[in-house]
Amino acid sequence: MKLYTLIENQFKLEKAEVEIELIPGIPQIHFLGLPDKAIKESFFRIKSALKHCGYKFPTTQQVIVNIKPSHLKKSSKGLELAVAIGILIKTNQKEISEDIQNSIIYGELDLDGVINEPKDLAGYAKNFPEENILTGHKNQNSNVKYRLEKMDFEIDQIMDQNQHKQFIRPQLSADKKFSVQEAELLFLMSVTKFHTLLAGASGFGKSTLAKNYECFTSMPTDPESVFITEVWRPVIAPHHSVTPAAFLGGGAQLYQGEIEKANRGILILDELLEFNSQIIETLRGPMTGDKLRLSRAGVVREFDCQFQVVATTNLCPCGKWIPKVIPNCRYGKQKCEGYLNKLSGPIIDRFGLLMFYSNQKPVREISAEVILNRIENFQNLELKQKQSKTDLKASIHQGIIDRLYPDVTLRKIQSTLRVAEIFALERMSGKIEISDLNRAEKWTLTGFLQLERGMS
Repeated sequence: MKLYTLIENQFKLEKAEVEIELIPGIPQIHFLGLPDKAIKESFFRIKSALKHCGYKFPTTQQVIVNIKPSHLKKSSKGLELAVAIGILIKTNQKEISEDIQNSIIYGELDLDGVINEPKDLAGYAKNFPEENILTGHKNQNSNVKYRLEKMDFEIDQIMDQNQHKQFIRPQLSADKKFSVQEAELLFLMSVTKFHTLLAGASGFGKSTLAKNYECFTSMPTDPESVFITEVWRPVIAPHHSVTPAAFLGGGAQLYQGEIEKANRGILILDELLEFNSQIIETLRGPMTGDKLRLSRAGVVREFDCQFQVVATTNLCPCGKWIPKVIPNCRYGKQKCEGYLNKLSGPIIDRFGLLMFYSNQKPVREISAEVILNRIENFQNLELKQKQSKTDLKASIHQGIIDRLYPDVTLRKIQSTLRVAEIFALERMSGKIEISDLNRAEKWTLTGFLQLERGMS
């Protein structure tokens, strides 16, 4: 009989086979395949857990456990659950379904039979979401398919954790209102999932809008639900004093950093230019969706970076400067320009949407319900478009794009076309018009060009 578990290989978990056989002899568990000292002690935990839960441990037979691949040294973390279940099946005390038998069984046992999830499972579960995993009590950092609380289980107690998973959208108070510009930005942020920069004068609502955005994010899809352990998308908002190691993940064992916690969620960077310059530049790869690979003292860790950045910033230390407005600033121009220069060209290029807050208080009259209705209506339109297999972007000839945007990066062109496509769909039009492009440019081009010119 074969079961599957995980073993550690060069600081990474690797899938392994567990073969169990019973032969006559003194009751003992013999582990083959280079077991370490800790794994030999697992015999006592397994025996105690089984007896405490009312099972019989073989009294006239030896349990032979062969772990493959045999050339790798085996640790005890998580292996105990697979061996214990294997013994129960082999002695006809339990049956499990074929689906569970083909899953990865990985959990630590207490002497009283309680099953715990090993801490190192979180990284494996995130990197291999397609794998079915059976483990113990939930660790806050991982999301697996099957869980057991104790060894005295019945077959119908092994439940699919994702089968009835429900997400609950955060709600805003009924009196919360937004300006026309803010409402359109929240709509575009939700349907495009573009990284967004809120810049301009201080004290006019940038941080508040960023924090309220989670109420407008799209419902997690089935593939995304594997990565999300809470009732809604994670929202991570580290303080600007966070160190690069804490932001990325540090220590000898590369503990989980802020950037990894935001996977499939929102990373809010309030006061972006106050963050360490190393942190800002580190975002270049993750903001394009690349996996982040970290190495510390021989330990290597690789994880997904699927998140949406929502950043806010003042553009000078006085907090008053915005394009086309001369501030009454108590700092010198050289210091203000140096502050703005922290935003390098490549980082600016990775933001798809930009909104400037002026030094005038906006009129806020649009409710959250109106914005959510617009988002839902657009999603229905987009679904119909996909079913009809029409491509609105193809309605704009490449030659026209080249003439309109000769000095614009490809990333910015793609952002502009995507937003223009959204406006065309809302108009129920079969093609993108120049008016759609002009409207899109206000969000994806104009502000960025003003930002690149700086204070000149």
